[in-house]
Parts: sequence; C-alpha cells; structure tokens
Amino acid sequence: MSTIGFYKSLDKMEERECIEKFLIYNASLVVTKAKPSATITLKKGHDSIYEKWVKYGEDFLKSIDIGYINLRECENALIILIYDEGKLANYIFKKESKSFLKKLGYTNENNLNAYLKVLKRRYEEFNCPHELGVFLGYPLDDVRDFMECSNKKCLACGYWRVYNDYNTAKEVFNTYDMIKQKAVSFILKGDSSQNVLCNLKNIINKAESIAV
Repeated sequence: MSTIGFYKSLDKMEERECIEKFLIYNASLVVTKAKPSATITLKKGHDSIYEKWVKYGEDFLKSIDIGYINLRECENALIILIYDEGKLANYIFKKESKSFLKKLGYTNENNLNAYLKVLKRRYEEFNCPHELGVFLGYPLDDVRDFMECSNKKCLACGYWRVYNDYNTAKEVFNTYDMIKQKAVSFILKGDSSQNVLCNLKNIINKAESIAV
C-alpha cells in the first residue's frame, strides 16, 4: 500500500496507536540507525496529530530511546528533530563536521546538547539553515556544495541534492526507501507498535552497513 494509504489508515486508529504508528513511520530511518536524525512536522488543529503528540508522543519517544528537540513552533504546526543520541554524536563529532560547523557559530566541544541548542536558534532565525543536512547525516561535501551554490552539476535529487558520489547516494536512497516501505508494510499488518519496532530493528544491520 502507498504512503497515502498509510496516512489514511491512521484515521481509523485510536489516539495512542495513531501517534505511535505515525512516529514509527516518520522515525523509521532513525530507529533502524540508517540516519542519525530526522525532522517531523506535527500539524495543529482539531483532533490533530499535534494533540496526540502532546498526550502520548513525547512519552513514546522516550520509551524507545529516541531523543527530540523542538525546532520551531507556530500557530499551525510544531517542527521537531528526532535523533539517535549515539549515532548523531558520532557524526557531529567527526573532525570535518566540527570544523565545518564551528565556522557557523557552533561550539568545538563534544557536547551534543550545545550543538542542538545552536541548531534550534539558527532554525528559528533562518527558517531552515543549510547545515541541518549535517545533523541529518547527509554527506558533508554535498551539504557544503549546496550551501556555496557550487557550479558542480547536481547528479541526483532525492533525500538530499547529490553533487559528488552518485553511486553511493543512490544506494543510500534505495535503502531509505526500502526501510520506509517496510515500515508501512509492518504497520498495516495491524501489529502492535512494539512488534513493528522489533521487525524494523531486524533490518538494522543492513541499514547500518551502507548508511552515510
């Protein structure tokens, strides 16, 4: 079933199940450690996903050891960054990542909370700062070329704009797609949230092996 079909299926679920399955799908690349983090938009309104998030979502993420911060909140929505603390720290604390981020006002310390605090401030200031791609696990060379409006030809446009290693990026894109398709399949079988998570984690080794 398509992603559209998945989102329609959420309307038939109880509030707690709805937000849990919504978060599992949108966090599937983080849960499987294919990515260090991901952004999620929680729309507000009557009987909204935001209301379900406030009731059950925060506690659910804590129960599955996924961290989050609020990036920006407005009248219509809340944007959050969810992350795997260990994987994100490993990526951000790489020498080349720290050097790149330091030029943008980030700390040079190995303190993930300090990095996230600066990201939140810059997200509110610049709407969606380009260095967010570093936090999302995108290749640093591609993030840099995108920020600097490089004259390089864009080789592909999927989860990020690819300027350098097309073959690796294509393989990563395919893995991301596979994980999200698996998440939809597991959820639509009607299994509990814990069983869906267990099934997703069974593909963790494959995801980790080619993750950026």
